[in-house]
Amino acid sequence: MQDKKRTAAIFIMIAALTIGTGGLASYIWKGIQQKKAHDKLMEQVVESTEESEEAPTEPTEPEAEEAYVSPIDFKTLWEQNEDVAAWIQIPGTQINYPVVHGEDNDYYLHHDLNGQETVAGTIFLDYEDEPDFSSQHNILYGHHMRNGSMFKDIVQFKNQEYFNKHPEVILYLPDREMHLKTLAAVVASADGIRRKTEFSSEEEFTSYIGKMTEKASASAPAEETITRLYSFITCSYEFQNARTILYAYETEEED
Repeated sequence: MQDKKRTAAIFIMIAALTIGTGGLASYIWKGIQQKKAHDKLMEQVVESTEESEEAPTEPTEPEAEEAYVSPIDFKTLWEQNEDVAAWIQIPGTQINYPVVHGEDNDYYLHHDLNGQETVAGTIFLDYEDEPDFSSQHNILYGHHMRNGSMFKDIVQFKNQEYFNKHPEVILYLPDREMHLKTLAAVVASADGIRRKTEFSSEEEFTSYIGKMTEKASASAPAEETITRLYSFITCSYEFQNARTILYAYETEEED
């Protein structure tokens, strides 16, 4: 009887062990299958990511440039005088005025912005120049006033030290601004050649610049090829009908 009980117990233990081992084996097998499925899924994710990174992207449209907003209130100036074409400023000097473009070179010698007669006149662009300053040579005139106004400070550019300290002229237009570099200051007679605005070739233009500035009392070498020249002219008193002329040229605008 004891032997039968012992045999039954052994049988039960072997059965339990067999069932347990089978359950463990089944559990391990399921784990292996799940890991394989997980690994395969991760491979698919990695491949999908690599394909996405390698795929060409659609080009994006460049951002639209913001429209230029002038610091000068041209709308108000035009209500005062529709001939206003620009505003001139030479940093470090008293020159900070509107510029007009009239039908001749006489009216604004004797009239202000409101059309009133005055000895000071108004700074003006030569009537033969384009009002948008697109001419190859743009010429501006202003009186030499004893009180230091208008173009009085132009005569100081004859001094090399002063010239060096004031290397920039700024012209504000309704749609843009131009930063000019001073090139030379000359005392000369009021010859018509100083008003030449049209040139048949780049060679003629370059030669003209050389002739107009060859007797400069103050100057600086041009830092780039000059494609557009500017003259700022006022009365001078070295001899009868003398003029002081400051020459400048347009530079590339900074972004």
